[in-house]
Order: sequence, then C-alpha cells, then structure tokens
Amino acid sequence: MPKKRKNRPHGHYCKICGEYKANEKFSGKGHAVHICKTCSKLSAAEKAERMTLNRLENMLGGNVNREQKKWLENRLHDDRPEVVDTARMVYNACFPYAERNERKHQLVINTLEFEVNTEVPDEFGDEEKVHQIFTADRHSRVLAFRDLDGAEPEQSIVLDGGRMAKLLRWAVHSLEIFMWGEDYCTNSAANDYDPYEPDWYDEGPDDVDFIEMMEPEETEERPEIDPAEITWRVQVSYNNGEKQDTRCTDEYLPERVEELRW
Repeated sequence: MPKKRKNRPHGHYCKICGEYKANEKFSGKGHAVHICKTCSKLSAAEKAERMTLNRLENMLGGNVNREQKKWLENRLHDDRPEVVDTARMVYNACFPYAERNERKHQLVINTLEFEVNTEVPDEFGDEEKVHQIFTADRHSRVLAFRDLDGAEPEQSIVLDGGRMAKLLRWAVHSLEIFMWGEDYCTNSAANDYDPYEPDWYDEGPDDVDFIEMMEPEETEERPEIDPAEITWRVQVSYNNGEKQDTRCTDEYLPERVEELRW
C-alpha cells in the first residue's frame, strides 16, 4: 500500500509573515530565502522584528529547550515594545510558575501572624472547633501560640540558631504563603457580587438606556468581611516593606494552610 502523505498546508512558507502562500507570491530569489514578495518590500528592521515575533509565536504549545529558553529570556529585555510584550506572554505560557519562583527569592518574612477559627481534625481524625493564633518573629526568634477560647494556656518558645529563619523560609518557598490570597481566597467575601454590574442582560440599544436609567446616584461601598465569618487569616510583613493581609471565609482549611497549623 502507498504511504499516506502527511497533511500540511499547500504553497510555500514565508519566514517573515509566517504564512503559507502560493508559489506565484514568491520571486525566484524570494522562493529560495523563504520571503514572499510582500514581505520583501519591508525594511530590514521590520523584517527582523516580524521574524522575531513569528519565532516567538511558534514557541507556544511546544517544548522549549535550554537554548531556546535563553533566547526567549533575552527577548524580555529587547528594545522593541511589541517583541517584549509577546516574549512575556510566551514566557508566561511556557513557564507558568517562573514568576512565582522568582518572587520566592525576593521575599524574606520578618513577622508572621496566623489565625485559625474553624473546625480542624485532631490527632485522632475527629473534628474540633478551635480559635487559635500563632505568631513568629524573625528578629526575636520567638514562636508563640495563643488559644482565644481559653482552653489552653499561652505558650512561647525561643528557637535556637537558624531554626526560625528556616521555618519562615519554608513558609515562603514550600507553602508559598505569599500566593494564598490568589490561590485560596478568590471566592471569599473580598469578591462580593456587584448588584450594579450589568452582566445579567442582553446588550442592545434599549438595554443600555434602561441600565443608565437604573443606575443609582451614589454607589454604595461593598461591605467588609465580618470578622466572625473569617475562618483563617495570615498577616505577614516582609523585609522589603511589603505587607500581606489574607483573610478567607471558606469552611475548610486548604492543604497548605492546614500544614502550616500543624
């Protein structure tokens, strides 16, 4: 049996615009160098930029080797704005955790306060209601625990050597505490439904007029999260001046949040 031919676009490929075009769209020389007649009229700078953009777009959805990654990273510092924007989009698509990993090396925790106010499993797997606060201070090296229900006395310990630094570094690098607001609290009360957001109607001229008539004179501020509804929160200060205040109202603790408590 004759072998089946692989499906591929008809015509000749132009390395400038990245399109397959009919052979008559290429001159003799253009056919040899893979540049169509239209693209051959561009300036040298325009050709170089379009070739770069075309190469960047071709990297999407494929495996990027070490050499290609180095070339891609260099394009992030290109002097052409469109190339930089495209390179950043491609880099984030190929390496979705690169930005997060880079942040880890920039953040060092000075102080950490962690509060839990919900049901959690005990050492026997049974659920128990707790309201506890844990605090850690890098400089004093004091790790403290306070039971707000009064069931247990307040406890504190001074960690020797680099154990405090190791603990706080683990919270950043392993638990990625700086991303908890984005990872775990996207559905909390911080994202309340906006009753004035026109997402419930079919757009049209009459609908727009109706919405304009229904808009209130003053938009009320969204209510803040009720402290009694907060099941866990973390307040962190970093040595670069950044402050984090993450609060969540989900009933159960996410895995990494529960790991920090244990």
